[in-house]
Amino acid sequence: MDMTKKEFTNRKKYIRETYANGEKNQALQFAEALIAELHEGKKYSWVIELYRSKFWDYKSELWSFEIAFALSNDGSEDEAESVYEYVLELQPFNSSVLNNLSNIKKNKNKIAEAFALIERAFEANPDDTIVAGNHESISHLVREKEEKERFNKLAIELLPKENEFVINKLTEFYKNASKDPDLKNNRLPIPRWKLKMMMATDQQKANSLIEQWIDKGYLHRPGERGQYQEYIYELNPFVHKELPKIKSRKLNESWLDGINNLEVARLDELGYFELKQKVSRVKKSIRALLDRDLDELYINYLFKNYKAVVILSGSIVETLLIYHFEKKKLSKISYSRKNQTISKKLYDADLGDLLLFYEHEERSGSVEAHLGNVSRIYRNFVHPGKELREQMVLDEAKSILCLAGVQEVLRKICT
Repeated sequence: MDMTKKEFTNRKKYIRETYANGEKNQALQFAEALIAELHEGKKYSWVIELYRSKFWDYKSELWSFEIAFALSNDGSEDEAESVYEYVLELQPFNSSVLNNLSNIKKNKNKIAEAFALIERAFEANPDDTIVAGNHESISHLVREKEEKERFNKLAIELLPKENEFVINKLTEFYKNASKDPDLKNNRLPIPRWKLKMMMATDQQKANSLIEQWIDKGYLHRPGERGQYQEYIYELNPFVHKELPKIKSRKLNESWLDGINNLEVARLDELGYFELKQKVSRVKKSIRALLDRDLDELYINYLFKNYKAVVILSGSIVETLLIYHFEKKKLSKISYSRKNQTISKKLYDADLGDLLLFYEHEERSGSVEAHLGNVSRIYRNFVHPGKELREQMVLDEAKSILCLAGVQEVLRKICT
């Protein structure tokens, strides 16, 4: 028959009075008998109530398997762990203690300790189905952990090959992750919008970097979700330790600035999308050249590759003039120079020829000035000999003039 609450209260009172009267050993014997009875009846909350009673000099006087079991059942795993470890010293081959303590270690992600305990339990009692099941489960976790550790160690071999931009962003990410109060057992729930803040970059680059890092093993995405359905990420502890030691190869700072500037808002501000839309209306053969050169022009402008900007500007203006004359059904051009008439097939003409013909045939005000700027800068820097001989400086101002020239000419011709 199940014990009633009243009976339990009376027996607890008797134990308290016996203990208070100095008959401690007898009180402890009564308490141990009551705890065993309560454990068998699964009255774990009453076991805890008796254990936590104020009249004991030391709670450790009652430490036993039943107390540890009740504490664990109550969610007090830290205290249960201490009690189980105490009992294990007295009963080193108790498979139930070994099994339960192993489960607590596993729950705390102390897989190596959990495996050592369940191995001992399995050796002591291999026919116990619960022990055997836990042994198989933890063995699987050990194999999984060893594989993950191997993969994590391989990841650090890739770090020295990364450029400064990636190392900087990875360092920023790990620094912020390590300070995050939600980081537990090396795992952190991170909403997508928060990634860019942790890397100090824009959303597009953050999305790209996180996928690259997962592929390389710099961190993991186990597939679990947080409270708000955000992904949970697991940090690679070897990467975290290795990052401060990395001496990355130095990159041109202009490139790093260029990467940071490579975003939709900045390209929109520079008129890129407007020009791409205009180019989309050009005939296919010319469009392919303009699309390619326009993309390369803008990427080099953002990366402050000034000579590339100048050369590409000349190329684009040349393509635009060919397109302009083809629309007029011209296959040849002809112009006068130093009292001579020069004639060339349209595709054989260079930028200088096309500009001279344009100047003789058409007057377009400000567009002509832009053509002149691009042509002048292009002529000065297309051949390195002239740049070296005359000690010209190719600076940002000249690249800005060339970009502006291309923009105005393209807007005029691709209407």
